[in-house]
Amino acid sequence: MLTTLLIFSFNDTAYAADKAAVAAAFSQSSAMTDPIILSLQHFEQIQSYQVTVRSRSPQDEPKIIRYSYRKPGYVRMDFTTPHSGAVLIYNPVSGKVKLWPFGLGTFPVLNLSPTDSLIQDGNGHRVDQSDLGVLLNNIRRLQHGGTTATIGDEIVAGKSTLHLSVAGPEGKTVDAVHQYEIWLDKQSGFPIKVASYAPDGKLLETVFMDAMVINIHFPSAFFAP
Repeated sequence: MLTTLLIFSFNDTAYAADKAAVAAAFSQSSAMTDPIILSLQHFEQIQSYQVTVRSRSPQDEPKIIRYSYRKPGYVRMDFTTPHSGAVLIYNPVSGKVKLWPFGLGTFPVLNLSPTDSLIQDGNGHRVDQSDLGVLLNNIRRLQHGGTTATIGDEIVAGKSTLHLSVAGPEGKTVDAVHQYEIWLDKQSGFPIKVASYAPDGKLLETVFMDAMVINIHFPSAFFAP
């Protein structure tokens, strides 16, 4: 099993209280409330987050990205691997993406559509459909008519998690995914590890999310340099 150091830091007082409520909810029977619904409800209450995303897939090379998100959909990706130093920013107001291949403030600057194949990975992921809310809603869509199994409590790199398996009904996929394995952190309520599978059972991607900061205050020009 792939492992990585998962360190969550929370710097917002209101969120810290809310986090305690989430932890209490996850400690109760998951039969009372679907943990994915709890996670979605929690996402709706936050305004921003920043997290290090580490992903591996058979179709693409490993990635390490510092991912920043602010509602209603601003996204910034600072790449470590591959393309070290590259920066990509999506603006939901303009619907456009700016890409600095060799670092912020350097030439050239590319203005692209989020549907441009240049900025989609081997799994076809788009920057405007990359946040936790989209992931959780995709999982919910597979749950409709599908099956959700609670595998149980597991420790992932020192963190207490709830492991779930969600598979869509036969032949159904969402964003090319038929089944998800999800590990929800019991303290934050958010996924810290997600594995996705094709209808034939082939592993599409494994993603770890670590060093998360919730309700982070970004500088005014962070998403519009």
